[in-house]
Amino acid sequence: MATSNPQVAPTRYARLACACNCAYGISTRTGAYTPPAIYDAGVGWKKPPAPFSAPESGDPAGARINACLVGLNQDGIIVAMRGTLPPAWTVASLEDWWQDIVDSAPIDAPPLSGKVHEGFWHALQTLWPKVLPEIKALHQANPGMKIHFTGHSKGGPLASIGAALLAVGDRIGVEEVVTFASPHPGNGDFAAHYPIAVTRFENYLDLVPFLPPSDEFYQDFNKIIPSWVRSTFCGWFPSICTALDHASQWDYQPLGVLNYITDNGTVVNKENPDANPYFRLVEILAALLGFTSATEFTEAIKTQRQATLSDAGLDRIGAAHCIACRSNDKSALCAGGYMTGAGGNPICPGAKTA
Repeated sequence: MATSNPQVAPTRYARLACACNCAYGISTRTGAYTPPAIYDAGVGWKKPPAPFSAPESGDPAGARINACLVGLNQDGIIVAMRGTLPPAWTVASLEDWWQDIVDSAPIDAPPLSGKVHEGFWHALQTLWPKVLPEIKALHQANPGMKIHFTGHSKGGPLASIGAALLAVGDRIGVEEVVTFASPHPGNGDFAAHYPIAVTRFENYLDLVPFLPPSDEFYQDFNKIIPSWVRSTFCGWFPSICTALDHASQWDYQPLGVLNYITDNGTVVNKENPDANPYFRLVEILAALLGFTSATEFTEAIKTQRQATLSDAGLDRIGAAHCIACRSNDKSALCAGGYMTGAGGNPICPGAKTA
């Protein structure tokens, strides 16, 4: 039956997904935290979490794009990094947003091994001097509590890099990092030497977890897209193609264990055929180009059938990236896959409980 009363989410992953939603309750203007009703209750905070925010550029007068919540719940100390979403899933906004994520070289980040995404590293540095003392204070006051880092979208790499800094630089143990729709935080060397257990959730039709592209992405993309389709695609998205060319030698890689959420909400591991990156890319491109199925898309490529950019496909891809409960509101379209996959559906309005 449907549930209307706010409640604590039933799984740890769902509580962390709720914490990610709560991080979006931090004002980009004032930095104040306004609790999002079902998600704030869903985390089960023991007391109101502490919000931290900073402008992307470091300019005090700028919008507080970078943000984080730190607090306590039944699982321990929760550090939830906020992500950023494009203003709308249009060609222009998608290009600008893609370029910001993809066209950024990895840089050294001592004391961490390997290289990390320059943009994510600098975003974290605007927050870390404020966030670190709060984590240390809670850790000192609650020495038996485990520390959990989480983040959605851009918040995923910020959580991953921040957790590694705490573990390696400050030698404070971190229990886990759990990310939702996370872009790749660093290169292969960073991933190979990462010191903490990571679980990453990626959703059906979500494009963002492929970014910045890995070597595997380029191989799959070139298999899927023949030259005549690539020419058409680059005509629609010239900045995307330029960014892809720049990133082709940077060896970005994902972290940790994949929990892939299928189109029916089932969670599978990387060995499942549904989680295969090649087939996931085919499905995303099929939606983007307005085909009703991956099969129709592959047949169209064989026959060189003309493709058209689909606004409905852009909406579907944007909805797949959203971490909130499912919404049919066109202005806040959300597929709800991440909440379903994390086990949080019972707290969502209209969701069925067992």
